[in-house]
Amino acid sequence: MSGKAGTFIVGGVVGILLIAVVFGGEAAVSRTEFCISCHSEIYPYEELKKSSHWGALGADPGCKDCHVPQGFSNFHKAIYTHVVDGVPFLIKEFTTDYSTVEKFNEHRPEAAFRARMKLKEWDSLTCRACHKNVKAPGASAKAAHAKMQTEGATCIDCHQNLVHKKVPEHDLNASLAQGQPVLRVEKKKKDDDEEEDDKD
Repeated sequence: MSGKAGTFIVGGVVGILLIAVVFGGEAAVSRTEFCISCHSEIYPYEELKKSSHWGALGADPGCKDCHVPQGFSNFHKAIYTHVVDGVPFLIKEFTTDYSTVEKFNEHRPEAAFRARMKLKEWDSLTCRACHKNVKAPGASAKAAHAKMQTEGATCIDCHQNLVHKKVPEHDLNASLAQGQPVLRVEKKKKDDDEEEDDKD
């Protein structure tokens, strides 16, 4: 066997092993069991099991179904999510007290904002993986869905607080523009103001 052929074979074997490690590792750290091995993730997982998403499509979703892009074409996003987003998360896990749900709730708004902005960045990719028919069911929903074309909106812009405990909703476009969390203006307040104007 020539030196070049030997190098090619060894390189091929090493390459296959690296691919197996990367794909296998990504699959391992995407498992719900891995996610909830961190203390802080037990609370959101219990909320998921009580939500309308649990069993809705004939299967029980796991953490990765919403929080990690799936499929070969999105593999780079999954790796990025685990490495770039995951390392700071792990550091916080070991430096923050999540021993009670009350202590977890102190950090919930920050966690919700991060998750929403990630979905916004992905154009709600993980939402669309299950919800393939995005036809709006009524007039108000059709008007809201039109914002996907006119305002660069995506599923998560409107559909917040569907699975986990409610926290104030964010205006994600304004948050992107300002580089910081911006809360959504409550529609109810606007409606109340209009009613007051009518009375005047």
